[in-house]
Amino acid sequence: QRRVREAVVSTQSTGVMEQYVGHVPCNGALVPTVTGDRLSNGVATVAVDSASPIVHLGVYLGLGTRHETKASAGVLQVMKHAWLGTTTRRTLVGGAREPIQCGANIAFTPGRDVTSITASCPRDKADLVLDHMVQNLICPEFFNHELHTPIARAAQTSAAELANPLNRMLDQAHQLAYRGTGLGRSLYYAGNSGLDRDACLDFALENFRDSNNIAVVGVGFDADTVNVLADEFLWSLEGGSVSSPPSAWTGMREAHIEAPGAGGRALFLSEGAPVGSKEALTLDLIGYLVGGSSAPSVARGAVQTKLAVAAGAVVGGPFTSEAVNISYRDSGMFGLSVSAANGAELGDVLKSSIGVIRGVGQGVTDEELQGAKNRLKLSVLNERSSVSGVLNSTATEALAGGAARSAGDVCAAIDALTAEDVVAVAKKVATSQPVLVTYGSAEDMPIQRELI
Repeated sequence: QRRVREAVVSTQSTGVMEQYVGHVPCNGALVPTVTGDRLSNGVATVAVDSASPIVHLGVYLGLGTRHETKASAGVLQVMKHAWLGTTTRRTLVGGAREPIQCGANIAFTPGRDVTSITASCPRDKADLVLDHMVQNLICPEFFNHELHTPIARAAQTSAAELANPLNRMLDQAHQLAYRGTGLGRSLYYAGNSGLDRDACLDFALENFRDSNNIAVVGVGFDADTVNVLADEFLWSLEGGSVSSPPSAWTGMREAHIEAPGAGGRALFLSEGAPVGSKEALTLDLIGYLVGGSSAPSVARGAVQTKLAVAAGAVVGGPFTSEAVNISYRDSGMFGLSVSAANGAELGDVLKSSIGVIRGVGQGVTDEELQGAKNRLKLSVLNERSSVSGVLNSTATEALAGGAARSAGDVCAAIDALTAEDVVAVAKKVATSQPVLVTYGSAEDMPIQRELI
């Protein structure tokens, strides 16, 4: 049976909150109801219905490594390990032990633009878990000598993550694209001798208590329950002055990471669009027009997307080529991630792939457009049917100042996109000043002037 609900948007004050609710049909799919509210002190709340004895909570801060300074560089990675680490008596900030003892599964995830603490727990322990999540986030407590282990762990995990070539290349691409601005700061901990207890506490107290910069998401709750829980533990917070450092796209820069004998990899990225925007959704659609991540463009027997066909016509060895779309609250990156087993063929793979993206700016057929829309909607339904997917997507939308959308809302927005929208955004990407990061042997790597 098709589940159709009327779209309702209300801006009338309901006392403590202002409520918005959005529901639209998604080709007959049964999609969870998403309800967004905002407490009187500015804290955003999102409830996602789900019938389960296990519930999922997320406290999201509009705060990331872009907010770190030279003096506080790496503080979020260190706080991650301080918050979850344990001593013989307690966690370093007193936070995770009691919730874990009642069965909660807790994660602290710092990002460039948003940092989250998420937990899964039995329904009857939700208030206990959220209490500890909030109190130990906004009022952390630990001693100076207790930081040695978190700092060591932050260094170890950052080194391990940067051993992945793609992570290292993405970090370098951000430094090139947003040079001198917030998003250009590294996501990883690279050592900071000035990072002590006082520096960590000052950063937390200055940045973690702005009620206008917090979203609480509950999966498995109705809206009233999420609002009551959030109001109970966050009522004392007030709107602060935490603002995201501006992120100015610089572009036209390139960097090379030397790795002899590793074949070749490249990231070719242009300026994208902010999270939740029509342009960001159009870029997602372009990714599926040319070869989205649901169908990796690997030649020789795999799904033959446009990227695979174009690159397969000019090279003889194994390769990959796929579109990349990353969105933040005020900016984004869109482009290509390519690799070639033979590093000398990397330039040809990249050139042909850039040609495919530019070709979208010349027009698309109705059949191509509808096929891409169907694949993108399937991806949206898959993502928002997972707990992590629905937590992250709805929270980032709420923090960006928009309405947290259900999968049905997003699918309706996809259906509304036109060929003209796609062509216009593709042309904009083609004229943006890109950044290029290559990984492999320098003598085989392409350079920007050969590509544009």
